[in-house]
Amino acid sequence: MNEQDPLKRSRLGLRGMLLASGTVLVASSVFLAPNVGLPQGSAPTTALAEPLSAADAGAEAGPADATIQAQAAADPADPLLPVYWLGDVDGSDRLFREFLAAPDETTGDPIADAVQLMTSGRPLDPDYRSPWRKASSVRSSISTKNVITLDISSDAFSEKLGADDARLALQQLVYTATAAASNAGLIQGGEASSLVVLVDGAADYRAFDSVDLGGEWTRDTSTLAPVWIIDPQEGVEAESAGLTIHGLGPASEDSLSWRIDRSTDGSEGGDTALFRDGTVDILPEDGAPGAYSFSVTLPPGRYDITVSAPTGSGRAEDSKTVVVG
Repeated sequence: MNEQDPLKRSRLGLRGMLLASGTVLVASSVFLAPNVGLPQGSAPTTALAEPLSAADAGAEAGPADATIQAQAAADPADPLLPVYWLGDVDGSDRLFREFLAAPDETTGDPIADAVQLMTSGRPLDPDYRSPWRKASSVRSSISTKNVITLDISSDAFSEKLGADDARLALQQLVYTATAAASNAGLIQGGEASSLVVLVDGAADYRAFDSVDLGGEWTRDTSTLAPVWIIDPQEGVEAESAGLTIHGLGPASEDSLSWRIDRSTDGSEGGDTALFRDGTVDILPEDGAPGAYSFSVTLPPGRYDITVSAPTGSGRAEDSKTVVVG
């Protein structure tokens, strides 16, 4: 991106405000405003699953923030963190989001912890991936203008990418950092958040040997996947036969298609057969114009749940595997 790119603004940076302790710095005039500008009702409510062995979304609001606090899925003392990943949508990479437990070596800074998971963690869903490498250091601060400054070590950028792929990876970083700040109640109302990226404490680093970092980075909603299954998350083991699936789809659509395939032998990666399918109406919630929700009763077994919508050239979909006990 060049300096005229609308997603990168030049404004006073915060280079001297990083905390060595890893704690988020918030000026005394900032009030905590949980859920500001973030639609409700799309946090994962089923139990958090471990990553499957196959794994070895204001004006900027959209699917990216169609949830804020993960209510029932986590210990209140150890909340889940929003992390964005890349996944294929009709032949192109787009951004998806999961909620993950904080890393074992937590810094106490939810922004830094979420970014650390993005660079070194594993997605729950084996369909997702990340071009980043493990960062040896991540620190963050946030100003009264909702400008997040993130200082990340250069080893996170060890892979070289083309310009388009590098910009998508940077959007992955922008979405993860800003969502983590919102999730922690650190975003003040009235102005959308943005991100200043420092690398090893310095500005204007050439990321992935393709894109110069400088100024402030904001969200690009075109990088988001059109269809998300938010709950259940991948690999969930549901004790009840009644399961509610909810997520987000294109606001331009009236309904989405869904299908549930059941494993014929109960094994992971084995053959499946159609169990049930149908459509679900999109019923907009406040701040989440593409919201959908439907419930099904599933006998014990392993199931693949897929929700899809048409695109200009094909179909966009998201899928999750769950086990009903």
